[in-house]
Amino acid sequence: MVYANPKVLIVEDDQSFAEQLSDTLKNEDYNVLLARDGSEALKILGNTVVDLCFLDLSMPGIDGMQVLENARESFPDIPIIMITGYATIERAVNAIQLGAYDFMEKPVSLDRLLLTAKRALEKRKLQLKNRWMANEILSRYKMVGTSQVMQQVYDMIDRIAPTETTVLITGDTGTGKELVARALHAQSRRADGPFSQINCAAIPDTLLESELFGYKKGAFTNAHNDKKGKIELANHGSLFLDEIGDLSLPSQAKILRAIENQIITPVGGVEDIEVDVRFFAATNKNLHELIKNGLFRNDLFYRLQTIEIHLPPLHERKEDIPELVRHFLQIFAREHNKYIEDIHPKAIQLLMQQEWPGNVRQLKSAIERMVIFASDKIISPQEAMLAIKNQNVMNINASLTYQEAKKRFEKEFLTEALIAHNWDVAKTAAALKIHRTNLYKKMQQLKIDINKENENPTQS
Repeated sequence: MVYANPKVLIVEDDQSFAEQLSDTLKNEDYNVLLARDGSEALKILGNTVVDLCFLDLSMPGIDGMQVLENARESFPDIPIIMITGYATIERAVNAIQLGAYDFMEKPVSLDRLLLTAKRALEKRKLQLKNRWMANEILSRYKMVGTSQVMQQVYDMIDRIAPTETTVLITGDTGTGKELVARALHAQSRRADGPFSQINCAAIPDTLLESELFGYKKGAFTNAHNDKKGKIELANHGSLFLDEIGDLSLPSQAKILRAIENQIITPVGGVEDIEVDVRFFAATNKNLHELIKNGLFRNDLFYRLQTIEIHLPPLHERKEDIPELVRHFLQIFAREHNKYIEDIHPKAIQLLMQQEWPGNVRQLKSAIERMVIFASDKIISPQEAMLAIKNQNVMNINASLTYQEAKKRFEKEFLTEALIAHNWDVAKTAAALKIHRTNLYKKMQQLKIDINKENENPTQS
């Protein structure tokens, strides 16, 4: 079964057939509701969550086509399978055009009805899952902030998104340049197409071209099959080129050709491929300086800079911090299965006093720490302070060996976790999702003495 005990509505004025179909479905663990006419069917649909509907076409009063029209408008998620003893091609076509999942003529095999029901429910489950994922993506990549500088950014996005122009997004690391690219894509005519992205700084130059443009079989060692690149995968959609200032000059020339002519050539290929892609690029570097030093092409810069959106650092929009904090609290509370209602006003004040050199990304990381170590439904000022303090936990001497650095990090991390939970080992273990016995062993190995440390719990 697709999911446990789906609820099925049978709308049928032929009592004998309705009971036969009902018994068959019940034997397969379906919950069945019966309606004798269209009026009763619409009443049930309005008051009950239904997963699937079998609908007779010809009924007295409100017929099947009227029920279908009403259901498609008010309950578009419910798959509807039309059944009739008087089928014509015209009626079948009309039903499908109005949104019916399938159209069957009596007498119909009950096995076929069961198979069709299963497929319809599978499709519905996939649609609901895709919608949930889309909402999750929108929530995770939502731009947050009502400050004046962010209002200007939103206004730019609203104006530019419906066009086809290339956009250069600038700003410090962690300011949310990817969010701008996603917002531009989501509000464009390409919203139903793919959104692809690549970080030009994260991939070695020797591999970057094949990642961008794809490659043909035999182009190099281990190229056993043709592979599409990021640009081709973004066809009829948008491609976000993050850290474009790190592109090599040869790659810059090829990107310029792709933007201007919408043509790419895979590595090892001889034939051009036409694409339909809108390009967004981002950088935290000064492209003017790169051009002056011969590291970035003038023509590519001018092509990218048709429109530029600059994102302000977080210290220039501190009034947005409370809204950002509560947004991330919701995301991480759900992600880590924690019940968090809010954050203490003094904790908010503490967060607003910080400079946040890592911008929104750094703030987001701190909020996740707060949620993980939260011991109550309200984030306390002490937990906020610990989260900020933990931002510096990786300030480790580079002369240490890997094992030494790992050991030091573990000790500091576990000590801060214990402090956050008032040195309650059971609560700390639960928060870290490890067994209490394992936590005790790790504390012994790292020489974390509860009695000694708890004498001065403000120190780490």
